[in-house]
Amino acid sequence: MEGKLQAGIDERAREVLRALIQLHIATGEPVGSENLARALNRSFSPATLRNVMADLEKAGLLDHPHTSAGRIPTDEGYRAYVDSIVTRRLPKKDERAIQSSLQPGDATPSQLAESASHLLSQLSRNIGFVIAPDIARARFMHIDLVRLAHPRILVVMVSRSGFVTNKVIELDDELTQDQLQTCANYLNTHFAGMPLDSIRARLLELMREEKALYDTLLKHVISVGERAFSAGEGGYEVYLDGTANIVAHPDFEDMERMRSLFRTFEEKDRLIRILNACIAGDGVRIMIGRENPDPDWHGLAVVATGSPEEGLGLGVLGSTRMEYARVISLVENVARAFSDALTELRT
Repeated sequence: MEGKLQAGIDERAREVLRALIQLHIATGEPVGSENLARALNRSFSPATLRNVMADLEKAGLLDHPHTSAGRIPTDEGYRAYVDSIVTRRLPKKDERAIQSSLQPGDATPSQLAESASHLLSQLSRNIGFVIAPDIARARFMHIDLVRLAHPRILVVMVSRSGFVTNKVIELDDELTQDQLQTCANYLNTHFAGMPLDSIRARLLELMREEKALYDTLLKHVISVGERAFSAGEGGYEVYLDGTANIVAHPDFEDMERMRSLFRTFEEKDRLIRILNACIAGDGVRIMIGRENPDPDWHGLAVVATGSPEEGLGLGVLGSTRMEYARVISLVENVARAFSDALTELRT
């Protein structure tokens, strides 16, 4: 993913901005002209660097903390830097760790998701997350119906990615387990591979057909399917790993800021909305500071990727002062291995 630094600054300023951000990422401190000159092997004098840094500050790419003579990147500065990154290969040991940890074997999709979030956290030293597909957005592959005490029925649905969603519905008619199995067989035969919105549309068509008035099986199928595939009742699973990494990070010493962040982790619906916004679109998506959709995440950076069709995504959440090139490569590699493992499970 190669982009361009902000238009309007020359190559010298671009080089200075890159070096300053890399030094700030490494040290966490504001960067002064002397340290920057050393990092650049004295290719520019400190006086020249001070002038360039002042121009970058005027352009909104650097900030000047009042307690320091050095500069730090703004969100816009990080964005300009990230857009210039050429993705690099991960170290071989990290590639081996990813491949060995995401082998399907006897693992379930949920276990693979836990492994993926742990890998992302461990190798990035930030928070790793995986959001499993919402059954309402995924493609349905299989359904089982289990009779409970009337009027309740347990519905077990499997998405194309292999994730399982359980829900309990209530039926007016009291059906035997054999009748429920017949309904499940019909749904599996006629609807497997379809997204749920298409299934709901087809069920509405069946309800309008005259045949449904006289066919007992079809009436049961419509009654079960209407409730089993109802909108807004799908379940999400979010796998977070490494929240202790944020607690230990020097950029998060503000306790009120930390409490606000952790509240979003505890409020599942809110967390789902934020993460879905982060994985929307194709390829790896990077959201920096105020680009994030929730005010409590305005001091954070998210590097994420997902499959909008399946509602599946994963990524890394951490300080804006993260090693972007490494984390981008990490997310790409884990996403690829995770997808391959899920595919192998389905075959």
